[in-house]
Amino acid sequence: MSPFPRSRREIAGQDLLFDDDLTDRVLRDAADPGFVLVGISDSVHTRHVGTRATEHAIPTRPDVAATVHQLLAAGRLVPGSRVSVTVDGRPEPEAATAVDVPATAASGPAPGDRVLVHVDVVRPGLRLVTCGPAGFSGSIVREDGAYLVETEAGDVVGRARSYRAGAERLARHHGFVADPVEIEHEHEVYAR
Repeated sequence: MSPFPRSRREIAGQDLLFDDDLTDRVLRDAADPGFVLVGISDSVHTRHVGTRATEHAIPTRPDVAATVHQLLAAGRLVPGSRVSVTVDGRPEPEAATAVDVPATAASGPAPGDRVLVHVDVVRPGLRLVTCGPAGFSGSIVREDGAYLVETEAGDVVGRARSYRAGAERLARHHGFVADPVEIEHEHEVYAR
């Protein structure tokens, strides 16, 4: 547990990051029974276990639906083919998009491999660290002159002296070697 109170550890954009247990379960469920995005609102539905080929869809819990959308935005799930499904209580089939696990997810890097890690300076005092190939993310938060390195769940894994050292520490925490590390600074121009 972090020495910082929960409200202190939450950062802007934290709701875009993943809870590990729920993410793992959603990724497993995406393979079987599978998810579909129904209607123009892309509401997330699932099918009964072992019935991926059937046309009946059941609405998911809100936390599962949010995780599916987050994983789609992060590229860990991908939209698949268009299908027709019937939803509880509606007699007519509706258009839906199947959600698939990308084929590259199974052939990702193994622990100990060198991976490309991105550090994006979101705003002064906050850096977002992402590694798509290895599937981890986190943040580097400047606090009292030091850089705190946090996982995607907001747990502090240590301190660092620079953005690069923070990215390397986070990669080591997940069992990888950060090489190379790309640091992107976003500059805003303000009109007077």
